[in-house]
Amino acid sequence: MKKMSVKKLAVILCLCLLLLIFGMAVYGFSGSDTITAMIQQSRYYNGLQAMIEKLKVEENITIDVQVIPDMEFLNMLRMKLNAGEAPDLIDYNIPAVYDIVDPAKNFADLSGEEWVGRLLFPEHVTCREDGKIYGFPFLGVPGVHGFIYNREVFAQVGADVPQTWEELLAVCEKIREAGITPIYMPRDSWVAQALMSDNFARVLGTEGAQEYADRLKSGEARWTDRPELAAVIDTYLELYKKGYVNQNFSTASYDDTIKAVAEGEAAMHFNGDFFAASVLEENPEADIGMFVLSMNGGADTATANMSSPGFVVYRNTRNMELVKKVLGLWSTPAYASLYFKDRPGFPAFEGIDGGRIPSYLAEIKEKYIEKDKVIPEWNYYVMDLNALFESTLYIYYTDAPTRENMDGADILEKFQNDFEQYRKDQGNSG
Repeated sequence: MKKMSVKKLAVILCLCLLLLIFGMAVYGFSGSDTITAMIQQSRYYNGLQAMIEKLKVEENITIDVQVIPDMEFLNMLRMKLNAGEAPDLIDYNIPAVYDIVDPAKNFADLSGEEWVGRLLFPEHVTCREDGKIYGFPFLGVPGVHGFIYNREVFAQVGADVPQTWEELLAVCEKIREAGITPIYMPRDSWVAQALMSDNFARVLGTEGAQEYADRLKSGEARWTDRPELAAVIDTYLELYKKGYVNQNFSTASYDDTIKAVAEGEAAMHFNGDFFAASVLEENPEADIGMFVLSMNGGADTATANMSSPGFVVYRNTRNMELVKKVLGLWSTPAYASLYFKDRPGFPAFEGIDGGRIPSYLAEIKEKYIEKDKVIPEWNYYVMDLNALFESTLYIYYTDAPTRENMDGADILEKFQNDFEQYRKDQGNSG
């Protein structure tokens, strides 16, 4: 028998190795199961990372994470869905995403999963259109809105927590004179809108908000019909005109905002209570508080974001069973409790340790949550318009401070034109 040369044997072995590598790449053969996920940069929390790492160590399941800047996330999601190249898991607010992207067309129906039976408030994540559940939530009671502030900065300048908007402006002036930024705002358009959504709900009231939203969507009312909404925007713009907002607001990032409040470079920021948790992740030694304040005579209530951070599953994933297994594991105490280890909150599932209520939420809980004085933010009543808001109105809010002659009435008039075109495109010209 003729012996094979060493050189020829080496060539054959190299070819075999190349074929093996090619097979692994094409058919997904590897030492572990892998799925893909797309997550917003501001929500790639330490607890979520711990859950992902636990999967890898204990279940040999790897999640290939693509972290996307918040401002780019929605456009990136739409492009990937349109191209049929979406990741297996998609991070977004549940159920808000149902009104931005057609859930029946794009996401997997999870209604029959075992963990659905352990949801404390399944109605919070149920699609109004068809009664199905397309999203996996982390929170049962989503966060409330308010001013998150650095107590050390307030103490440094001798400022008390304001009880009225006029007192807030006085505190801002005192902080500014001390050379510290009173209120820090980033360029991210989803951030600025929270202050408007919060106060629109207060000045309209719960019943008034629902009635006005219905009339807007039916074409019976215009966005310019309620001058109190324009007044809310003007009050927001006044903060910029008086120099109470960081000068680099048009370029600052959300991460910059977290760091500024955490390190005492800025005194305050308006957002959901999740922002306070992010500040404490950045600086565990920071002394952080939170207060609720109405502008323009709005009701003494707190508002809440009625959507929970969570995930939807791409309907055409090739890894459906593996993804469902991951969600099943994430709903258990061993995994879900990790999510709340550094960010205490109100879990979506029974039997989960949400952690000790942090000090910044204790007063809010006593004054508003326990007294049933929490109402939905304005966005809740017009949730099906979120896609339109993202591309127009929210951007107007962030651009307006750079335009001297643009006020609240101008913004709403401009948006009314967008809204009318949107209704025409939807076949509802009114």
